[in-house]
Amino acid sequence: MAAAMIAFVVVAWLQWRTLRGIERLMSATQRPWVAASVEPVQLVFDDKGGGITLKVTVKNSGAVPAIDVLTTPILLLDAKQPFRQACRQTGVGGGLGPALATNEALPKTSTAWLARGDFGKTFPGLLAVCVKYRFANSRGTAEAGYLFSIAQRAPGRPDVSVIEPKNGTLIPPELVLLPAGSYYD
Repeated sequence: MAAAMIAFVVVAWLQWRTLRGIERLMSATQRPWVAASVEPVQLVFDDKGGGITLKVTVKNSGAVPAIDVLTTPILLLDAKQPFRQACRQTGVGGGLGPALATNEALPKTSTAWLARGDFGKTFPGLLAVCVKYRFANSRGTAEAGYLFSIAQRAPGRPDVSVIEPKNGTLIPPELVLLPAGSYYD
């Protein structure tokens, strides 16, 4: 009888584990998947500070619409700060963003700005772009994060990347974003 009970428990556990795997697979196919492409527009410095303007295009490639899609650019002051942790702090408390149907893309222009006193003589060289959204068919939420190194291509010296916080505007092709990392939940 003890052996039969142990066998019953093992079979029940295996069935539960199999069902959880199937549930995860179904969940992955029946949800929105929002990703972003990021292009620099301009980097501006004045006496008050500096900011980078971006064109962020978010696209839902999932089978379900995404709602309350929020994109937030963040300049990272400390290169050791994990960008995933910085992204977790954005959008806390909610807010309404656009909805994205399946295979719908939406461009948005955003600016990340820092006061001159926050960065001094050295402008942050890292930019995080955080995307948060909710599932239209459940209470599920997800996020994605992208990390970029901000670089200024020096004329005549393509191997040198520097950011000089001098007053004025820098635009592509001198202004470039170099991918440094990403994650998806």
